[in-house]
Amino acid sequence: MKRTGRPAQVIPPIEVHVHLRLRPGEDDDLIAFFRNPEMRCMARAVKAALRMGGMPSFPAETPMVDDGAGDALADLLL
Repeated sequence: MKRTGRPAQVIPPIEVHVHLRLRPGEDDDLIAFFRNPEMRCMARAVKAALRMGGMPSFPAETPMVDDGAGDALADLLL
């Protein structure tokens, strides 16, 4: 009998658990997103949103570039 469905993965997945506190009045759009009863693939939607949100995707050993924003902020506050 031939097996059907998703093929077995060779590499085990990395699990990341995220805990969010959403505040009414401040995070209403996100509250509506997570309360949507039609949302079946929530993990897929969250991953897509993270990928589209401009998160940096560089290795941890790569030094961050100093763009001078910290100095500009310090000058502003002094």
